[in-house]
Amino acid sequence: MFTTNQQQFTKRVLFVGIPDMAYVCLDGLLQAGVNIVGVLGPKKTHGTYDAFKRFALSRNMNFIEWDDLKAPLFIDYIKSLNADVAVVSSFNYKIPKELLEATKAGFINIHPSLLPKYRGGNPYSTVIINGEKETGVTLHFMDEGFDTGDIIAQKAVQIAPLETMGTLFNRLNFLGMQMLVAVLAQFEKGDLPRRKQPEGEFVVGKSIKDNDLFIDYTKSAIEVDRFIRALNPFLIASTTFRDNMIKIFMSEVVKGNSSKYRPGEIAKIDKDKFYIATGNGFISPTAIQFGSFFVGNAQDFIKILAPKVGEVFK
Repeated sequence: MFTTNQQQFTKRVLFVGIPDMAYVCLDGLLQAGVNIVGVLGPKKTHGTYDAFKRFALSRNMNFIEWDDLKAPLFIDYIKSLNADVAVVSSFNYKIPKELLEATKAGFINIHPSLLPKYRGGNPYSTVIINGEKETGVTLHFMDEGFDTGDIIAQKAVQIAPLETMGTLFNRLNFLGMQMLVAVLAQFEKGDLPRRKQPEGEFVVGKSIKDNDLFIDYTKSAIEVDRFIRALNPFLIASTTFRDNMIKIFMSEVVKGNSSKYRPGEIAKIDKDKFYIATGNGFISPTAIQFGSFFVGNAQDFIKILAPKVGEVFK
């Protein structure tokens, strides 16, 4: 039995997750005193496996190895933990029905959007790209669909004017952890509330692939700027200049008539700024990576590459 702030956690909890969200949630649950009986992390082939295993073992957690989430021996072992509930924090493997049924109360997932909107792998970026004013976190029971299970709790947050994928990721991760601690405290006292999600078609938070990272300068400057922020810092918006790959981390929107310029064309160069035409207005990059490692500002770009008005980013 564990205690924290007079709250006793006796329910047995299986933790399922992959970094980085898993670091925040697992550490938060441990600090709250949640009774975690096992940690199910990524496969050995996953890039975060070694570091996350060390993280769990350093906290004396029961780290669970696995190869097949449907394997009978694996399912039997999970059942032997006698877990009251499982909690899921960013686990990008399909959880089969056999595993969902291996705990008494099922699996609770933390999803970083206001379901049923933005189901899917990357709601962080998609809400920024789409110009949403708010997003949030949903805790829901898992079923065999993707983010379709009954809702337990939701909390909305405002999307800041200069929000990036990174800032939103951090805010929603901490919010999700805090909500999960509160829900598990509620679970200690009895059954959790649940309401079905409405049926229908809803906007999706789709994963972004390598081919989706390139800037489309035919869009407006506001849309291009949102796209750049929505990929910063984990994916990073890409473009080419003189046939070399350029990555843009941040930019400023500059109003003006861009109709006489080609999309992507450099319209003006100042001492410490340059302006790229879009379908409506201009963007002025403020943090740029050019070359393999160097990240600089616009003044660095101008000094080193000496761009000329009329040259085009593609």
